[in-house]
Amino acid sequence: MEVGQLIIIPLFLLLLDHSMGQLRRTPITRQINQNKTHANVKAEKILLAAKYFLVDRQSSQTTQVLANGFNLEYTIRLCIGTPPQCFNLQFDTGSSDLWVPSVKCSSTNEACQKHNKYNSSASSSHVEDGKGFSIQYGSGSLSGFLSTDTVDIDGMVIRNQTFAEAIDEPGSAFVNTIFDGIIGMAFASISGGVTTPFDNIIRQGLVKHPVFSVYLRRDGTSQSGGEVIWGGIDRSIYRGCINYVPVSMPAYWQFTANSVKIEGILLCNGCQAIADTGTSLIAVPLRAYKAINKVLNATDAGDGEAFVDCSSLCRLPNVNLNIGGTTYTLTPKDYIYKVQADNNQTLCLSGFTYLQGNLLWILGDIFLGKVYTVFDVGKERIGFAKLKKHSSYRVYASSYVKEPSSYGIDYPFYGDEYSRFFT
Repeated sequence: MEVGQLIIIPLFLLLLDHSMGQLRRTPITRQINQNKTHANVKAEKILLAAKYFLVDRQSSQTTQVLANGFNLEYTIRLCIGTPPQCFNLQFDTGSSDLWVPSVKCSSTNEACQKHNKYNSSASSSHVEDGKGFSIQYGSGSLSGFLSTDTVDIDGMVIRNQTFAEAIDEPGSAFVNTIFDGIIGMAFASISGGVTTPFDNIIRQGLVKHPVFSVYLRRDGTSQSGGEVIWGGIDRSIYRGCINYVPVSMPAYWQFTANSVKIEGILLCNGCQAIADTGTSLIAVPLRAYKAINKVLNATDAGDGEAFVDCSSLCRLPNVNLNIGGTTYTLTPKDYIYKVQADNNQTLCLSGFTYLQGNLLWILGDIFLGKVYTVFDVGKERIGFAKLKKHSSYRVYASSYVKEPSSYGIDYPFYGDEYSRFFT
């Protein structure tokens, strides 16, 4: 081996090690109790309706149904202030606000008292803001005021991040949630004029490229629920290519889906869809909801809930979504939930729901748990790729091979310094 080759090899390894350090990673944790109840699915729909400014009939009923808490499973750990005060936050691409409970909440606010609370007086880096903040839910509003402080996400320190301190939380809506608050990852246009955490991450140069990608493990555990990758992509998680489609408008992560079919029936043609990690459901327009129920021979219980015979699951068809020319398949195992009713009876609930006034396909974790998703803020586009079988994040192949150009990866944008493993 020549001397020149001996020099090149360690230099290559050094560059490879440096490139791996450029990608920041945050583990996603998942709800310990994997059992869904009928009550928390109902509760989840109320939050979903509120995020999209829809009126759901469930929201006009008593809030007693919310006692079991929302079944929103995926959270990340985030710390605020100096010294750090840490919280488990729902990672939500369907909203744009960051909020946590405040130590200033009332002692009668059960939801606040049962979760971690931010104490501004205990943080030397806190800056007072004081402007009002509220999110309207059918059962009441979550309200408080704005504050500014340092935010730390796994060592990625965001300076001067404005967020909301929640002092009133509606009814029993958030009493038994696994998360303390929410970190919204949609665009700033729906944030009420506050710079979003990811926009600040970009502006402060904490990532080299304005993109984050997400892998949600459907078979994960409370410690291993997936991963958020800040500033790039991880080739070890997916197979084939990343198929990008443009964001229809920079508000929600909204895009055009070519089609959705079930047993050859066209449910949508060029419909508008939204990628929302903050819900496990798929909310569809009324016409599609009725068509799906007919094919599944589902009983419509009203309020966007349909049940199937649990003994028929093996005979139910797949649902195929075509996005950017690639078809993604949902099996009955993906879209049917076994839930516990109030009488402890096991019911089989369709994950397809309908909300009054909704004309979009809101794709929650039923779909996003099947793909690797790239949220490209800089180019206002979203990308999907199929997961490798038995994908396990943080486990990398031993050899480095550049992907063929036919895979369509935007190398000039992401930069060749990002290592990609091709197996």
